[in-house]
Amino acid sequence: MIDTSRFHFKTIKQTDSYGKFELSPLVGGFGHTLGNSLRRVLLITIPGAAITRIRVNGASHLFTTLPGVKEDLVEISLNLKKVKFIYNREEATTLTLEKKGKGIVTAGDIADSEICKVANPDLVLATLTDDKTQIKIELTVERGVGYTLAKEQKTDIIGEIILDATFTPVLKANYTIEPTRLGKKSNYDKLTMEIWTDASVSPETALKTAAKDLINSLNQIVDTREFNDEVVTLSANPGSLLSDISIEEIELPLRVTNALKKAGFITIDALVKSGRVEVSKSRNVGEKSLKVIDAWLKNKGYSWSK
Repeated sequence: MIDTSRFHFKTIKQTDSYGKFELSPLVGGFGHTLGNSLRRVLLITIPGAAITRIRVNGASHLFTTLPGVKEDLVEISLNLKKVKFIYNREEATTLTLEKKGKGIVTAGDIADSEICKVANPDLVLATLTDDKTQIKIELTVERGVGYTLAKEQKTDIIGEIILDATFTPVLKANYTIEPTRLGKKSNYDKLTMEIWTDASVSPETALKTAAKDLINSLNQIVDTREFNDEVVTLSANPGSLLSDISIEEIELPLRVTNALKKAGFITIDALVKSGRVEVSKSRNVGEKSLKVIDAWLKNKGYSWSK
């Protein structure tokens, strides 16, 4: 009987946001099996932390213009969605961003804590244009998986603004397979995994978490445990998933995002159904922006309808 569980795990290179790992020798065919499975889990189930709600001094709603601030609140909120946090607790926590005087406001100006730290402090959030201008924002940070849409959340707090939140810390994951030898046998695979994260989680931690998630799922086959919750099968309709995803999830320049919205492309579903050619006709949407959209769709497992 062939033992498929024995192989070497080697770290080729690792930084805070990039990791390259090698697994070999794997029985022929296992390279693609493990590589594709790990890649899918890395992009779907790794938890992260994001800002879900904000309260801004002097603003009662999202479409407020703040005096002495170059950006409007819509643009500031889009920037806040890009702030990444190192936070491992299940309950929500509150942080404060406060700055006074002319200059750039960055994520590093957020007063983080011992339990919740900003992972990308150099991210620019806003620009104060006057020495007397002061900005103060109360931020709610939560830990989660995947993403949540603002329209699905409710608040009874006056002045509280709910944001779309992307929790996934893994930005991209790729794998390659090469033939390798074990003794005299050459029908083995060498699997190389490359992982890019937002630095809130190390690539190695993300890979090991993905492996544990796979083990836990597959173990249900080996050691079946029944549960009483009712399982309801929904009709398969991938488009319904896309219709819930805002185009803001694609990190495009604000002018491009606004141009797409004005052209009627509010969701990813609207984009893919219209097709690449139709979207390219939108003002301010050039080939560079289209390539960013192409890469996002491919990374998420989607494609243009026409």
